[in-house]
Amino acid sequence: MSELIAVQKIAGWEKLKALVLDSVSSPITKRVYNMALNEFLAWFQQAPRNGFTKATVSAWRVSLEDRGLGSSSIIIRISAIRKLAAEAADNGLLASRIFANTTTRTILRRLTIAAISPIQRRPPQSP
Repeated sequence: MSELIAVQKIAGWEKLKALVLDSVSSPITKRVYNMALNEFLAWFQQAPRNGFTKATVSAWRVSLEDRGLGSSSIIIRISAIRKLAAEAADNGLLASRIFANTTTRTILRRLTIAAISPIQRRPPQSP
């Protein structure tokens, strides 16, 4: 029985991921978003999480920073997650009250900005 639930969750994830990838036209963006979404899912499944929340996305961003990724790498990954949330809400897969809230959209947008801010404040490194 638990195997069936796991298969259903994977099928649901693949459908949601397909919605995200189908919503972008650039083949490069599709490839990078696919990688980012797969990374997020793998990270999400590593430990118990409280669902797809601001705290979860923030924790993922911190894990990306801890890996030493550059700001542009973090930004593209967070952009993929923002697109995931938007597509999930638009297709009734995420409670509309969660994502329709302007604050939630703003929070996801600010996560992208927060990923850049510490890097912008660093002094330039000399060669």
